[in-house]
Amino acid sequence: MLTYRSNTFIPELVSTMKKLAENQSFDGSCTDAAGRLLVVLSGQVKQGKILEIGTGFGVGSAWILSAIQPDVQFVSVDLEEHKVKLVRNNLKHPQATFICGDWKELIKSGPFQFVFADAAAAKSIEGELLIDILEVGGLLFMDDFTPEEHWPEQWRGKRDPVREFWLNHENLSATEIYLSPTSSAILAVKNNMNR
Repeated sequence: MLTYRSNTFIPELVSTMKKLAENQSFDGSCTDAAGRLLVVLSGQVKQGKILEIGTGFGVGSAWILSAIQPDVQFVSVDLEEHKVKLVRNNLKHPQATFICGDWKELIKSGPFQFVFADAAAAKSIEGELLIDILEVGGLLFMDDFTPEEHWPEQWRGKRDPVREFWLNHENLSATEIYLSPTSSAILAVKNNMNR
């Protein structure tokens, strides 16, 4: 898989938050490849709410806010207070709310039209709750997966219960896509359970 040198555009908001993450020696921000997909996906949400689980230092938030539509509210939640405070102080946007806490406290604020789940627990052990907070037709995006051909030796030939859950869930239409030669993401749409 090639990396295209022509795809270099980074929104100013994203550059600012990438510098903040770098200054904090944080290397867990979403990649540019994931961010570019976030822009396309979140920009399709015309009204309602977008949820990001795992604010980090606001790089994913900045990608989403670079494309957010006027009638959409954005909520990002993280367990680490110092991260949330820094993001609040550096990423001012009238449609954005940054919350310190457990994402499950936001369940009552749903349903959400788009969810970017960037926290390991949400992807691996809290999947049913994630599906519950999605509106029917809502989209879930999860990155930071390693394509099977790049698994370390100790993983090879073993089941991947996280992938199996998301890609085979009866209430979702889901697929895995490559973001780079060594990184993939899962996209899932919540189906109408009455069909």
